[in-house]
Amino acid sequence: MFTRSLRSSLPPLSRSFPRPAPSPLLIRPQITRSMQTSTCRSAKYERFPSGYSPSPSPNGGGGPNVWQYFKRRLGGDRAVWVYGVGVGGGGIYYVTHLERVPETGRLRFMDVDEAQERELGRQTQLQTLNEYSRAVLPPNHPTSKRVRAVATRIIESSGLGRVKSGGEMGAVEGKVPNFGGGEDIGEILFGGGEAGQAAKEGKETEWEVYVIDDKKTKNAFVLPGGKIFVFTGILPVSANDDGLATVLGHEVAHQVARHPAERMSSMKVLFALGFLLESLGLDVGITRLLLTFMLQLPNSRKNESEADFIGLRLMSKACFDPNESTKMWQRMSESEKGRGLPTDFLSTHPANEKRIRQLEKWMPDALSIRAASPCGDTSSYYSGFMDRLNPSSPYSKSIW
Repeated sequence: MFTRSLRSSLPPLSRSFPRPAPSPLLIRPQITRSMQTSTCRSAKYERFPSGYSPSPSPNGGGGPNVWQYFKRRLGGDRAVWVYGVGVGGGGIYYVTHLERVPETGRLRFMDVDEAQERELGRQTQLQTLNEYSRAVLPPNHPTSKRVRAVATRIIESSGLGRVKSGGEMGAVEGKVPNFGGGEDIGEILFGGGEAGQAAKEGKETEWEVYVIDDKKTKNAFVLPGGKIFVFTGILPVSANDDGLATVLGHEVAHQVARHPAERMSSMKVLFALGFLLESLGLDVGITRLLLTFMLQLPNSRKNESEADFIGLRLMSKACFDPNESTKMWQRMSESEKGRGLPTDFLSTHPANEKRIRQLEKWMPDALSIRAASPCGDTSSYYSGFMDRLNPSSPYSKSIW
């Protein structure tokens, strides 16, 4: 009863209250928008960086604009002109400095004159003598006399100059400085100095022979200007005068063909090509590998083969037996005992087996040169005469 009376006193729930009228400021106009969709585009891989406009092609497609890439890489239109003028001028300079090796007719680039070459050779001579000052054998040593006699026959038979005697060599060795020359670098590069002046005046080359007592080094080399260095380690491999003539003829041939000057000239070309490739964005390491395996090493092996050919002719004209050249390289292979590379692709020198095949190919020509030389059949008796004159042969393995 109490609940019913309470409900009757409450107002009815269905009663509605008035709402205020909406303000005009709150009324928003209805905006209608049309829906549009764009064309679907798929991601595309481009070899060149983004930002390069594709070149239109006849079929409507496009590809990377290589010219725009190069132009941006070089630094703009002005830089392209500068590079173009530089490459064009370098090409003209390269073509105008091409020459042929007189002995073989091979075409090469050469821009180092003889004065520069001789002066650099003289500086290397002084440094080498200073380094091995305690190991240089005296000029009157039997080994020095024997090596100098072989060198004299090779050089003077071909009219390449004269070899200094033992007394003259003593005077040369007395001029060795303590720190290797000390000449001004300008004199070296521009052909100054004593040797450079002698080359400009056209003086006859005076060859100097040095024997270094180093039994572990199987090497011999000739510097520009006629500086011959022979290590005693090569004597057991050469075994006799004809074998030593093979070694000396090869080294003298490098100077006859001016291979050191050719290498100095080619270094300029390699530097220019490396700078150009790196400017175009090629990696420095890849650039050096390409230039080394495609230009530097092949040219070095070509020079070595050319020296083998010229040296074989020089020793044949000096009445030495050219057949001993192949035997000498066979002994060299045996002495190396597999330490050499199986292929010459990674080496500056051809493989010994390849050298032997080339020498055998050139052998008929060498034998004809030897037969036409003034010595004729008497050359075979010369070595026997020298053996009787000097019984203590420096080529005996027991001595070394």
